[in-house]
Amino acid sequence: MEEHLSNRLAKLRQSLTDLSDGPEESDTANLLVTSLPNIRYLTGFTGSSAAFLVSPDDCVIISDGRYTQQLSIECPGIDAFIRPMGETMNKSITDTMKGRFNGDFLFEQSTIAHNQWLELAESFNGKLIGCKNIVEDLRAIKDEIEIELIRKSVAINQTVFQEVCQWINAGTTERDVAAEIEYRGRKHGADGCSFEPIVAVGANSALAHYRPGNVKLNESPFTLIDWGLNYQGYASDLTRNLITGPVPKQYEEIYNITLQAQQAAIEAIKPAMEIRDLDTVARDVIADAGYGPQFSHSLGHGIGLEIHEGPGLSGRSTGVLKEGMVITIEPGIYIPAMGGVRIEDDVLVTASGYDVISDVPKAFK
Repeated sequence: MEEHLSNRLAKLRQSLTDLSDGPEESDTANLLVTSLPNIRYLTGFTGSSAAFLVSPDDCVIISDGRYTQQLSIECPGIDAFIRPMGETMNKSITDTMKGRFNGDFLFEQSTIAHNQWLELAESFNGKLIGCKNIVEDLRAIKDEIEIELIRKSVAINQTVFQEVCQWINAGTTERDVAAEIEYRGRKHGADGCSFEPIVAVGANSALAHYRPGNVKLNESPFTLIDWGLNYQGYASDLTRNLITGPVPKQYEEIYNITLQAQQAAIEAIKPAMEIRDLDTVARDVIADAGYGPQFSHSLGHGIGLEIHEGPGLSGRSTGVLKEGMVITIEPGIYIPAMGGVRIEDDVLVTASGYDVISDVPKAFK
């Protein structure tokens, strides 16, 4: 098993031990992992069907015959059980729990389907105890390999954006740009888009999660583009506002306010900072300028194996920033019928503060 995967598994086992010894004892250090991103993080497995069982001294990944060779390539140091043809995943899980492990099991209550939990609870002769975010909390702090993969994802993402901006012509539509982003991303080595690109011309940019249509980019002097790519599983997520002509005065005003809010938030980043306080830094800039109600979403989110993962950056957040987190900073202002501005970068929390991974120009022109 590769060293970085061994380290992740060791950290998980320590977390499970701490949980079982803590003030709210779970009486078990066994965990059933059913979230595919969590399984990939712990084992390296990239298939579409698996469960992972881990205890202080044992672990096994369960899958099916489609992945026999893939498991041997991706997870050479982890014992694999290939469920027999016709046997359900749930039966393989409960049989393995009862035959290979001792005691009760924690399970990921935030990601398991209710019907799967009911079936497992009925056939397992021990307790199934729900838990939240044990693996997700580990994933929030990236190791060196993950950081380099995110950097590569961002680099490809930026190259694609620069190429697409040069490729655009008078007849280019929002959908054309979205398709071109994915095409060029794959040409440059990405796995594909990390989410459906948002390409919003003119007044459409006031819709924070607008889906691209047939509007041509030359129908307005400004277009919001929010795009991201996956590279070896790791996501990037950037937003820029393409300005191609004279814009309304209010648009220029909200652009500069949004940029000021983003810069203030980025410069405030440091380890041990309350996450909700970081959200407040950007929100106060926008509120003081008179647009508080028009900043209608959180400041950002973590990125990694998923495009939205911990930590969430909002006024409701209860955690603190930690070295190794990779987060987006993306304040926005949205004016119905006129348009909206969002500016987004990917930022690494470092021991001394922050490192902005992305560097696509964003000064208003």
